[in-house]
Amino acid sequence: GGDLDAQDFLSRVDLLGDIGFNVLISNYSEYFRLTSYFRRYTKEMIGVPMGINNLLEVFNEKYYEHLEGGILEAFGRLFRNSVKLYIYPMHQSAYEHYLAAGQNPAPALFTPKNTNAFSGVLITAKNLQVSEHLQNLYAHLLENHYIDCIVGFDPVILNIFSRDVLQRIKNNDSTWERMVPGPVAAAIKKRGLFGYNTEAAVEKEQTQLTASVDASDPLAGLV
Repeated sequence: GGDLDAQDFLSRVDLLGDIGFNVLISNYSEYFRLTSYFRRYTKEMIGVPMGINNLLEVFNEKYYEHLEGGILEAFGRLFRNSVKLYIYPMHQSAYEHYLAAGQNPAPALFTPKNTNAFSGVLITAKNLQVSEHLQNLYAHLLENHYIDCIVGFDPVILNIFSRDVLQRIKNNDSTWERMVPGPVAAAIKKRGLFGYNTEAAVEKEQTQLTASVDASDPLAGLV
């Protein structure tokens, strides 16, 4: 909605630092502006990894209404000088979850109709289809490898949805700890990030432990 929760934003930056990544914060909302900035400091190829949902946004023409050349001008700036988009796949079921969460995709893109019957099908850059008036443009970018599929990904984590993780943290549902890297879970618990309530979590854990012990005691119901 355009609003920024500064604390939430900076917490995410800190967590990326905790797992060994360097983080650069910019105010470039368009990818072509970001890659132009990077081009000042390197002549090598610039690779931009993103998910299917981000690719949907890249092809949303409403973001380029302020440009005289519209989406063609934006893409001309984005893909010049050896820039390539690497697209992370998404399960059909995760995509439906994405829509159900109120995340409306760009009207320019939609998923192939034949994936609706198979929740296990992966939506990738190669089977994602665009609106008729953008099909030739998308085909050109795909065939010339300006857009490519990420390989070597872990299929086990494709069902993890960040909004689910955040909601479980707020609900003191300890299952969220298995959905993030160990150092991230430790940092969230230590700093009380994203609504994590240390006291409530400990109390809930103790309650669950007590219930587990009682259930394993054959005499518990006779006391």
